[in-house]
Amino acid sequence: MKKNFWVVCIIICMLLGCQSPSHPKEVSNAPALSNQEKQKPFNPSNFHNEQLKKLSIPFDQFNAVSEWLNDETVLYIVNDGTGSVIHTFDLISGETDVFYKSEELIMSVEANKTYEMFLVRSAVSDTEGKLRVLDDKGEELVEWKFDNSIDIVFSWSPFSGQQLVVSSFKEDWSYDSFLLDVRNESMVKKDVTDPFVQWFPNEEIAYIDWNHDMPSLEAPLYAENIETNEKRELKESVVMFHTYDNLLLTVGSVDDNGIASYSFSRFSEPEEIQSYEAPLLTLYSNYFIPYYDLVENSKMFYSFESNRAGNADGYIDGFQFISFDSTTGQKKVLAKDMENKPLKCSPNGIYCLYGYQLEQLLIPTTMKTVKLVELS
Repeated sequence: MKKNFWVVCIIICMLLGCQSPSHPKEVSNAPALSNQEKQKPFNPSNFHNEQLKKLSIPFDQFNAVSEWLNDETVLYIVNDGTGSVIHTFDLISGETDVFYKSEELIMSVEANKTYEMFLVRSAVSDTEGKLRVLDDKGEELVEWKFDNSIDIVFSWSPFSGQQLVVSSFKEDWSYDSFLLDVRNESMVKKDVTDPFVQWFPNEEIAYIDWNHDMPSLEAPLYAENIETNEKRELKESVVMFHTYDNLLLTVGSVDDNGIASYSFSRFSEPEEIQSYEAPLLTLYSNYFIPYYDLVENSKMFYSFESNRAGNADGYIDGFQFISFDSTTGQKKVLAKDMENKPLKCSPNGIYCLYGYQLEQLLIPTTMKTVKLVELS
């Protein structure tokens, strides 16, 4: 039963957040920009006054747009036949440059909270993974190898910005978890009850304590001190949680009609500061959580929301796209009929990457969607 549970969890994780490892190569015809060139100040109105430049890439060469480098520059991945290359692309000028090259297949790039460090996940082979941390110039700071690994899940600390918690899955879906620290390049093995762990303040990690022998739709949320192993219950019943800098998001308290509470609270105060309700769809042994993102600077939360509760299998009633101000509690429906796809907003929240390969640009204030990548 435990093996089946993790298989289902990994499949759901792949559906909800993983990027497709396609087979790219070289990139656009846009002029190159030197890493040493001084960065110009960002003006949000530029986008509305100038035509957005697009990447033109052969279909069999494009992997994915993976991350934001800053408010107007994205990082995208291509494969060159012998490995992968991460490029920068300026949305306004169309300028591109090589950010990092690897002889391995790069799967994803994930920024820390300040966008000063970038975690690069790559596959050395089918059973060996590697994580590297780069600075914002593409220079390698540290790397870690994971043997007998078919999949890796990880989470940056939203507090220090220099620590990671990582779980590496083996072929039998057992896993090992580690605490990584960029500052001293350390890698410490940590026994955890659940592999999907996130950082909490004060040297704690948090996880949902699922009963793997008797699967349930909700379970308690716990925090555990990484030094003393002391545990404490944070919430009695949740479906999902996400830690941000000074903000905890939990989804839970699902009623008989399938309506859940999206709750926001501060780590220093157990009581919620804001919340709203939304219908959830059910999967085999848990709830389906639509894609979402939170803009740290403004505390504006964006999410897709199903138009009704029910079974996710065969659901065809579409999703609406909403914004929720976690400071004021104001919720707005920005679009009533959209596809539930991955979402990653820029640091200032003016633009959001959208799509299974983050190949589109969504502007929440106007709900305009722009195609970033032209495949040939």
